[in-house]
Amino acid sequence: MRLKSLFSGSAGIVLAASLLFASAPAQADKITLKIASGHSPSWHFIQITQNYFIPEVKKRVKERTKHEIEFVEGFSGAMAKATEVFEAVQSGIVDVGMFCICHEAQKLALHNFPMYLPFGPSDPDVSLKATRKVYDTIPELNQQFEKYGQRLLSFVPFEPYNIVSRYSINAAADVKGRKIGAAGPNAFWVESAGALPVSVGGPDMYTSLQTGLIDSMVIFLSVMDSLKLFEVAPNFVNVSFGAMTVTPLTINVRKFNSLPKEVQDIIVEVGRDMEARAGAFTRELVDKTLSAVKSRGVNIVNVSEAERATWAQMLADVSGKIGARFETETKLPVREAMKAYIAATEAAGHKWPVKAKFD
Repeated sequence: MRLKSLFSGSAGIVLAASLLFASAPAQADKITLKIASGHSPSWHFIQITQNYFIPEVKKRVKERTKHEIEFVEGFSGAMAKATEVFEAVQSGIVDVGMFCICHEAQKLALHNFPMYLPFGPSDPDVSLKATRKVYDTIPELNQQFEKYGQRLLSFVPFEPYNIVSRYSINAAADVKGRKIGAAGPNAFWVESAGALPVSVGGPDMYTSLQTGLIDSMVIFLSVMDSLKLFEVAPNFVNVSFGAMTVTPLTINVRKFNSLPKEVQDIIVEVGRDMEARAGAFTRELVDKTLSAVKSRGVNIVNVSEAERATWAQMLADVSGKIGARFETETKLPVREAMKAYIAATEAAGHKWPVKAKFD
């Protein structure tokens, strides 16, 4: 009788229902993340994000948790332009973003330290590991990301910067008076050698070279191939300005904190795993692209070590002055980051043709 009365009335219905749901298997939660970049999948750092980070996060979350995760992709500027991704992640318009720090010359002046140091390592893996070492030793770098509501997940290094040109360049003297396309922080690499830097974006490179708006472009070998710049600028000038690690993958902190702990851990884990693969991935891209452009008859000019040293000497004072200026403006340890990067690359075996001067 007591058992019968226990399940009688509305209280009994509630209790019976609770027992039923308690015995049922838990339903997986569906998590959606918007991931975006202003760059297209023709860029290698988008390729590795699409082909490794996204599927690997989905796979590990499904295998190791009761959740499922889905990514809504907004590459090629579908959600934010290349110059807007950082702010889009900060505001939460997108949850995860891949962008170039070079587009944030003021907000991320501290983080642009590799760009202030041309003629660094051309091996992307050396640049990547040295950059990570600087981030691990200078707390202000991660603190600045936090200030703008973001958490750093991973880095993918650029290929070595070189020059694509309508004419042959063998020395710094050959760029004097010439109009050369450059993007923000790297303009001084050619300006200090007497060139006239012109701001040119990716979509405008081909036309700018074709029409003579610029004579050359400071850019990567893979872009010469993917944008067919060799049709209008058949010279690839191997100056070896260096591979710069200035392309981070970040996540909005509010979104990250709202995720289950086990999902957070997987996202961080996969970000680091992608970074561990990114140096070799980028290096393989360079080797593959070099073979491709050679087959198309591109004229490859290798600037001599002596001429590189001459060029680097022209920039040595400028690097230190840029660091000092940004340090004054931001009150952040810009020159400390630059010095730490030099030390980390030297520890990895890189020999700078001329070191930047800080005094």
